[in-house]
Parts: sequence; structure tokens; C-alpha cells
Amino acid sequence: MRAIMIGTVLAITALAGCKSDSPDPLAALAPNVIWKVTEIGGAAVPATVEVTLTHPEKGLIAGNSGCNRYNGRISMQDGRVRVGELVGTRMMCPPDVMDVEGAFHSNIARVDAVKMVGDKLQLLENGEPVIIAEN
Repeated sequence: MRAIMIGTVLAITALAGCKSDSPDPLAALAPNVIWKVTEIGGAAVPATVEVTLTHPEKGLIAGNSGCNRYNGRISMQDGRVRVGELVGTRMMCPPDVMDVEGAFHSNIARVDAVKMVGDKLQLLENGEPVIIAEN
């Protein structure tokens, strides 16, 4: 009986893995290219603070949010980009750096579209850029 239950669980897990994934909104970006975030919420990122965004594999974003490293999922749902909850390290930095990091996290959570404008990557909310990056 136990062998049948284990076999059933393995079969269900295998079938779940066959489910098609949602389209990757960053599919056009080269994997592992590091994008330097230059603007968050309409404000320039200070030259002394490093905020980055990279696309290491389908459906994943990662980088440095000013003080800490982060990663999370990005997908398309109902025709809109959805950035999942980000996870990361939990270091403390000077208040000005933590302010930039807080702005990054609150703005990336609002993203509903992604587009390239020239050589700049724009993460948008309702058609307006909330994060701009370049490589």
C-alpha cells in the first residue's frame, strides 16, 4: 500500500512538472547580464549606491537592492507582469542606502509591464516607468 501511495505522489509530481509555465516577461534579455538601476520612482539612484537587476534563468530575477542581495520570480499573469515576493539577505546599511533599498522594493512590487526603450530597461506601472536600468 505504501509503495502505491509513493508511486501516486511521484506520478502527480511528474504531471505537475509538465504544466506549461507562464511566458517569461524578460525572455528578450540575455541571461546573466547585469543591469544597473539608474532611477527608482522618478529619482536618480545615488552614485554611491549599487542597485542591480539580472535575469539568471527563465522566470527569475536577482541582484543587489542597495544593501542586500535579492532574488524572486517574475511572470506574466492575465497579460500583466507580476513580480513575486523577493527574498534576500538581511544586512543593515547606512540610512541613505536603506532608503534607496526600500524604494526599490516598494517600486518593484508595483511593476505590471516591462519594455526596452533604446538601450534602457524600463519596469512600468500603468505605462509609467517606476524603475529604469541600463547595462
